[in-house]
Amino acid sequence: MLSSITPLGQRGRGMSWKRTVVAFWIAAIVSGCAVFAAAGLIGVFLRFDSVAPWGVIVVIVVAAILDLVGAKPPGPRRQVDEDWLGRYRDWVLGLGYGAQLGAGLVTIIPSYGTWAILIVAVISGFPLAGLLGAAFGVGRSLLLLTARNVTSQSGLVERMQRFAGFEPRARWVAFSGYAVALLGLGAHVI
Repeated sequence: MLSSITPLGQRGRGMSWKRTVVAFWIAAIVSGCAVFAAAGLIGVFLRFDSVAPWGVIVVIVVAAILDLVGAKPPGPRRQVDEDWLGRYRDWVLGLGYGAQLGAGLVTIIPSYGTWAILIVAVISGFPLAGLLGAAFGVGRSLLLLTARNVTSQSGLVERMQRFAGFEPRARWVAFSGYAVALLGLGAHVI
C-alpha cells in the first residue's frame, strides 16, 4: 500500500496525494478509535475487574513471545483492494484504505501486538481504550508520510528496499515496547 499511495503514483492517476493522505488519516484514526472503544465497552459488560492487571500482563507476555518466535498472527490474509486505485476518487480511496488499516482487524495483521492491544482494551473494560485505537490509526498512517518526497520510480524502489531492511530492527522496537508495557504494569500491580 505504501508503494501505491505516493505523490508520484497519485499524480499519475490525476489525484491529489495530500487529499488522499488527509482522508486516510481521518479514517484510520476514527476507525481505530471505534474498534478499540467497542472492545472496551464489551469489557464493561464482561467485568474482568478482578483479573485485569494480571490478565493484561499475561496477554502482553504471550504476544511478545509469539512475535519473538515469529509465529504468524491469526487474521485475514488480504491487504486493501488495489483495484480501488484507479476506480475511486482520491478522498474516497484515502477514507476506504484508512478505515480498513486503522481498524487493524480487516487486513493482514503483522503482529500479535494488535491482538494484545485489542484484548487489553476488553480486559480493561474502559471505553476510553478507543484512544489506544486512535494511536494505532496514527501509527498505521505515519508510513504514508515517509513517501512524501518520492518523485521517481527508482526512488520508490530504493525506499521500499530500505524499508525491507528495517524489519529486524522493527521487531526489536516492538519487543522493547512490550518490555516497557510490562515494566509499567508490573509497577502498577506490585
